[in-house]
Amino acid sequence: MSEQEGWHRVLKAFEDWIYYESEEFGPYTGYFSLENLRDLTSREISSWMQSMYDEIIPGRVEKCKGAGVAFEDFLPYMPDSTARDVVQSMIDLTQVISDEMLGMSDTIHSMQEEFESGGLEEIIPVLTDLADAEESIRHHMSLFSQGFGKLRSLGLEMPEME
Repeated sequence: MSEQEGWHRVLKAFEDWIYYESEEFGPYTGYFSLENLRDLTSREISSWMQSMYDEIIPGRVEKCKGAGVAFEDFLPYMPDSTARDVVQSMIDLTQVISDEMLGMSDTIHSMQEEFESGGLEEIIPVLTDLADAEESIRHHMSLFSQGFGKLRSLGLEMPEME
């Protein structure tokens, strides 16, 4: 694999991740609001939580980790220690984010147990935890733009996308 191919894989992995965030995960975040959950039946709420736990969050973690793997594969092509440090920090960031996402999965699981035992009112504190976790994930995701900017300032240009 060449540097150009490695960089292309990094960009593709991020493109895939961002697509998943907007098209697959994003629609499910509307139910982080108690108002929106009130519009659903108990069965629909349970189904939403189960989908989040079984499919949506695991898919999100997979896309995040895929970006980290692409960066790991790209790391050997970095021309100097500064560039390597930036790429390593981006790899580390994918680990932080995937850990936060896994924590969100645990929160959903707790939410499901609370909902089954006590109903909608019992999950209000958990909804706040979900919103806080998502805010932290989004903050960490925004840090990637700084990393890409640093790489660009070190002379790494984005390849032409085909």
